[in-house]
Amino acid sequence: MEEKVGKKILIIENDSELVLGLSTLLKSQGYVTIAAYDSLFGISLAHKENPDLIILDLGLPAGGGFYVLKNLKDSTETQGIPVLILTGQQGGDLEEKAMEMGAVGYLHKPFDPPELLGQIKGILDK
Repeated sequence: MEEKVGKKILIIENDSELVLGLSTLLKSQGYVTIAAYDSLFGISLAHKENPDLIILDLGLPAGGGFYVLKNLKDSTETQGIPVLILTGQQGGDLEEKAMEMGAVGYLHKPFDPPELLGQIKGILDK
């Protein structure tokens, strides 16, 4: 198995049960996880921790996911961190908007764990 230790993933998601499930899944694959439960803390942690990947929900308190994405991509410190959107929000152009703003992937909740892990591996192995 390929060594993934040291790859840090920041989960910005307000559903604490989902954060726990994602963290458990990712840790079982050797990733290190950190979590933020609102937009502002997520932005702060991204700057402080410099993760290898951010998994971002769009439906967040204190600004929302698009606010976070814009802030991360506008900052020279965080603009290079890949952002994978994982959201339950439905809407015609949400995915297109997220990709135009700089997201590298987009998945809907409920998600398929092997699909999520495949996307993460693809992003981090680039």
